[in-house]
Amino acid sequence: MFQYFLRGGIMMYPLLVCSVLIVAVIVNRIMVFYRAETDEKRLMVRIKEFLEKGMPEGAIALCDKTSGPVAAMLRAGLVEHEKGKNAMEEAFETAALYEIPRLEKFLPMLSMMASVSTLIGFSGTVLGMISAFNSIAKANVSSPAVVAIGVGQALITTAAGLLIAIPAIVSYHYFIGRVDKHVLEIEKRCKELINMIILMGERKKKNGAREK
Repeated sequence: MFQYFLRGGIMMYPLLVCSVLIVAVIVNRIMVFYRAETDEKRLMVRIKEFLEKGMPEGAIALCDKTSGPVAAMLRAGLVEHEKGKNAMEEAFETAALYEIPRLEKFLPMLSMMASVSTLIGFSGTVLGMISAFNSIAKANVSSPAVVAIGVGQALITTAAGLLIAIPAIVSYHYFIGRVDKHVLEIEKRCKELINMIILMGERKKKNGAREK
């Protein structure tokens, strides 16, 4: 493997840097999305239980203990729930400005590294072919042995660039799909919380009217 790296020429070094960055981003995002996983249905059930008991502080504390963007967004809404629907929606929007970019962090870099790796690989191909033709010109013969080094360098850098870019592109689209999933879940649970609080408010008004 190391022999192929040396034979690939100078363009293998930036490809090595790209591969290290890509692996670092992939590992980082895997850890972030793993921590972001939450049992949203159970969380909503427990929040409802706290609210029905008149314990919004318990629901907020539950969200504090629960990891993930959904819990963080729900907490923001719960803090403002007494001020009404508009205040909750504003709180959700403010929290989204922080939570969504956390999920998307480094993904543009992953996409860029995939493109850059491909271009570096093709650049190595061009340099390898230039080296091959220079060897022909200097030797003044067309023997395959003369051009083998340059062609070998060209093929190695192309292969290396593609082998680095393909996992990066696949990972990028996978993580984008995970982001979209979390965004949809956030929107769903935030609307569910607003409806839950509105219904509870209406029940309290009806019960109060009956008591009078």
